[in-house]
Amino acid sequence: MKKAYLIFFLFSLKAFALPEHVHFYFISPEAVSFIEEFESSKIKYTKLTAKNNQAGGLDCIPMGDGCFNPQVGYVGEDMQEKKPVKERTHRTINATDVDLINCEKGNYFDIFCGKAKKESGVRANVEVWIDTSSSMRSVDYSKDPSYCERRIVARKFRDGCGEKVNIQLFDTSLKQMGDLASACVNYGLNDQKRLMRWINDSSAKYLYVFTDIDELSLELKDYLDTIPATIYGGDRDTYTMKDVHKMTDKAVAKYCK
Repeated sequence: MKKAYLIFFLFSLKAFALPEHVHFYFISPEAVSFIEEFESSKIKYTKLTAKNNQAGGLDCIPMGDGCFNPQVGYVGEDMQEKKPVKERTHRTINATDVDLINCEKGNYFDIFCGKAKKESGVRANVEVWIDTSSSMRSVDYSKDPSYCERRIVARKFRDGCGEKVNIQLFDTSLKQMGDLASACVNYGLNDQKRLMRWINDSSAKYLYVFTDIDELSLELKDYLDTIPATIYGGDRDTYTMKDVHKMTDKAVAKYCK
């Protein structure tokens, strides 16, 4: 009998902690933009010659019939012109490092520690979680690393809901969003077990989770089927960033106006 009461108590706690409703989005890439990006990549990677490398003032050391460029390797005369792609440097960080970061008072918008300012214990009406892992590049790619579709979604929630919304970013850790540009990061991996645990522990009334179609798994789908959740996209339908914008406008109008 005691065991039965204990199980009931644990389930009651879980039900209390869960949001009233979870809106979970598995976003698919735009077919046209994917083809355009692919075509752009083809053009970018099919124009390289030793002659142009040397003429362009690059560090191309003469070698045989071509030359050796430290950035792209050996370049032969039979290859077409190519300009080396400038790589952006990334500051890597894992979940353990996040816990060890000492967020000094006043650093309220640090991209890694998020809002250093302690949040109040008031239950947020709407909580928005935006995926910033590397797989999001396939559905929200932008040549400008500071501007993307997720940034616009975050701005709509922030401007439309004000203090009623709490916006967080996630990969292997869940952290408060700093400035809007931090929503455009495409780096790192995801941890679905942690994601499910975070949902269980969320105190928000309504939770919106935005991730890409690659994160769809049987375990995650089965979990969402056991809680008060609506799944958008996945194996049921196709949702792109354009659809997310429309749903964001509806959510802001419903819960924040």
